[in-house]
Amino acid sequence: MTDPLLHTSSTCQQTELLADLSRLFTRAKIFYQHTAETVGPGNLRRQFSVLAELHQQILYLFPPVDSSTAEGSALSELSCWYNNPPNQTSVPAIQQQLATQLQLQKALIRSGDLPQHHKSLLHFTASLQIAADQLAQSETLPAEYETFTEQSAKITNIKLTSNEP
Repeated sequence: MTDPLLHTSSTCQQTELLADLSRLFTRAKIFYQHTAETVGPGNLRRQFSVLAELHQQILYLFPPVDSSTAEGSALSELSCWYNNPPNQTSVPAIQQQLATQLQLQKALIRSGDLPQHHKSLLHFTASLQIAADQLAQSETLPAEYETFTEQSAKITNIKLTSNEP
């Protein structure tokens, strides 16, 4: 028979962990939305918009954050960075932050501390990994491949002429 006190302690830890994750995802979503708005048009804007959207989608699956809950885990440092990012945030710094977030999420998945959210967190982490990889890829693209919209604008501006009378 399991000790009820042990079960209550485990449930409290899960609740705190869920609150920390929800707080992290909320702050990350706001950060990526703001970053997408401040970056010029192009692939980076799209990538940051995708990251904001991914964080918004996972928030639908997590309980809302109780503002009275104190942050007290490894997630709090990451969450604070999203809440108060440096003034000049470079893409490599954002990529490092994403890598740290992915490492923490993968560790949570492996630990099995959130069995009721295991699948959701697994799918979100995989999607976030893909978005992080695409962000890394978009930074290495040559300037002529900056955006699809710029390319399509160039194509539509080409006038087709015919030599037929």
